[in-house]
Amino acid sequence: MRFTVKTRLCIFLVTLALFASSPTSGRQSQTRPRARFPFAYVQNDCGPADGPALTFRFTLKESKCGKYEEPFIVISIVGNLPTFAPQDYPIGPGSVVLARRCLRPGQCEAVTSGTLHLAKFNRGKSASGEYELHFREGSIEKGSFDAVWCVMTLICR
Repeated sequence: MRFTVKTRLCIFLVTLALFASSPTSGRQSQTRPRARFPFAYVQNDCGPADGPALTFRFTLKESKCGKYEEPFIVISIVGNLPTFAPQDYPIGPGSVVLARRCLRPGQCEAVTSGTLHLAKFNRGKSASGEYELHFREGSIEKGSFDAVWCVMTLICR
């Protein structure tokens, strides 16, 4: 019986040691949600009143800057443009952020509410963060991103 107790104790200690050394032991996992639209791009843009804007595009397929095919998501910050991070932007009526999902050519639907969180922002170089977008029929698009910065020449009037 003594051998059985030692064997059980040994198995218990080995299991405890393996659990304690696992990367998620004792804390909540830090993984970011996987985006349904895995490719992210950001660029300077012109807003609806021809003022400066910053536009993010999230696509299913890797694209060349400026040439995006449906389906994709577009999030445009048209006021209070970021100069630092972290920063949160609410999306909804009266906000400075416009967002829509375009699943087929010419068929886009506006976001009813949501958030854009910029975790890192370096104008002209990089931007990363997370988004959560809510749509009228109840669906939600969310995920994290590390956006490729697209340099494009624009003149907003």
